[in-house]
Amino acid sequence: MIRLGYVCQSLGMPEPSLKTAQLGRYLRGVVELTPIYRYNAEYLRRSLVHSTGLGLTAHRVSSDLFPLLDIAPGARMLVPDLRSVRRAAARGDVHLSNHPSQFVVLSSPREEVLLNSLAVMNDQGWVMDLLGAQGSITLHGGGVHGDRESTAARLRRGIAQLALPALQRLALENDERCWTVPELLEATGGEVPIVFDCLHWAANPRRAPYEVELDMALRSWPADRLPELHYSEQWAGKPAGAHAEHITGRGLLRFCEEVEEASGGREVAVLVEAKQKDLAIARALGELPRRQRARIEALVPGLAAVSLERRASSAPRAGVDGAPA
Repeated sequence: MIRLGYVCQSLGMPEPSLKTAQLGRYLRGVVELTPIYRYNAEYLRRSLVHSTGLGLTAHRVSSDLFPLLDIAPGARMLVPDLRSVRRAAARGDVHLSNHPSQFVVLSSPREEVLLNSLAVMNDQGWVMDLLGAQGSITLHGGGVHGDRESTAARLRRGIAQLALPALQRLALENDERCWTVPELLEATGGEVPIVFDCLHWAANPRRAPYEVELDMALRSWPADRLPELHYSEQWAGKPAGAHAEHITGRGLLRFCEEVEEASGGREVAVLVEAKQKDLAIARALGELPRRQRARIEALVPGLAAVSLERRASSAPRAGVDGAPA
């Protein structure tokens, strides 16, 4: 069984953007975090209802759900009651995961970067606990800095400093330049599960064969954790590894078939990383002829019909500090 989903924002629902806050404006007292936190918690609840209505039961929670959480003094006290969000996830049987930004690097040689990364990771672990989320908090390995062995040692030391809620959910992801699946497994002694990203695999010049990396990543997940994978397609004309606006239906179906075969039928979560989020999945499914659509519905039980009438161009864009863009 495959759980299919998308990341962070639901462009096909009304008011499809999270609210954000800028540090400088917060420090000047121009913006309050409490109403932003309340809005974003309700946004996540609505997003989960929207997702499950489409038969999509994997969802990435934005690491910016509660902006400035790791910086603003006392910000944790401002986080609202999340029981309604938990109920929405439970009703829809949604697998929730998390993926902090590329600036969160546990292998950094800079102490200030490591300390900030630990703060972000521990806050995300705390939020995932509040949500009752069982999915991963996924990170990249970071740069190699000319010495892979020393970087791997720093990565292991950084991991060892995580608080338990973050440590229990940690996963690492192969990237397009620095770390393949085998390299991450070697760096961590196989102690951390690996999220397989097919676009990053294609872009990394040191990659092992596709079937090898996919199999190694799937096998790295312990029995009590749901393996996660990322699907996206290359944005034409952009640097290798850049996520496209959309994905193709045939590409998504092919990936799901490959994952189903490699996993031996084990339940997994496939997150689509496309700029148009749920709309990208809608368009991809709409491209498939009836027989192929039936095939992907068999791989992803409960997948609902998705209207192609909605277009990303009609969705408002994110603003800052709760203001429209």
